[in-house]
Parts: sequence; C-alpha cells; structure tokens
Amino acid sequence: MITGVRKRTVVIGAVILVVGVVMVVAGGVGALSSLTINTSFTQPHPGEYVSSEIMLNATSELVVSSPAATGGIIRAQNLNLVNSTNLDTYAVAYSASGAGSDVYKSLSGDYYYVAFASAQPGAKIVALTQGSSVLTYGGLVLLGVVLLIAGIAIIVVGLLRKGPPAVAGQP
Repeated sequence: MITGVRKRTVVIGAVILVVGVVMVVAGGVGALSSLTINTSFTQPHPGEYVSSEIMLNATSELVVSSPAATGGIIRAQNLNLVNSTNLDTYAVAYSASGAGSDVYKSLSGDYYYVAFASAQPGAKIVALTQGSSVLTYGGLVLLGVVLLIAGIAIIVVGLLRKGPPAVAGQP
C-alpha cells in the first residue's frame, strides 16, 4: 500500500510528467508551424513549372530535395525573364548540396522555384524561417524532455521509497 508521503511523491512526479508532455507537444507543433513545405507547381507555359511564392528573411534556410535537372531558385522579379536556356543566368547559387538536396542560406526576399521538364517535378521545397520563434519552440521541447525525465524519476523514487518505520504498539 502506498503511504501518504509516497503517494504525494508519485502525484508530484505525475504532474511534472504531464507538464513535460504538454511542453514537448506544444513545442513540436510550434516548430512545425514555422516550416513551409511546397510540393505543388503551376504550369504557366508548357514544360515550365513554377512553385508558389517563397518569402524568406535573412535567417531563413531553404532546402530543395530531389531538385529537377533543369531547375532552380529564382528571384521573384526575374520570374518573367527566365526560360530553359537562360535559367543558369537567373538561378541563385545554392550554399550546399548533398543527399539529393540543395540547401540555400542567407536569402532574403521573395523567390520561386522554377523547373523545366516534360512532367511535374518531384521536388519538395522546405523553407524554415529561423529566428526567435524556432529558438523558443526548441527550448520548449528541450525543457519538456527534461521535465519528462524528472517526472519519471520522481515517480520511480516515490514508488520505491520505504514508508516510515513501524512504531511498537501501533498497527
């Protein structure tokens, strides 16, 4: 049977555990809401596929996974000037490439992903607007994980704790 002190310890641990779960979920949802994912394209001209507008600030990162063989990130003001033969002239250079993805950093302004192909490109464009909100949500998740671990530890301590010693003559 769980005594009063043990019971309080387990309840406190359970409350801390629940608060930790809530913080992890809230932080995760908040972090995911700061992502913009684009996989659909319009076709203004035959063989030309254009993403929706991508708005970035100086701390944003943009990742294009499975980029088209003839495709790239174009500044919004150059969209009407680009075609399959001059794409390299207007495409923004990526910062890094690997694992089937191109990564763009330190871009600020409005952009489009333009691809020239015979069918809809399979590219996935993920924009992460970094800044205080990402740090806040990451901190919330981290604190939530710490509280989860602490809650579990407190519950275990409460369950393993021995009750007060029996006094002679008392049941």
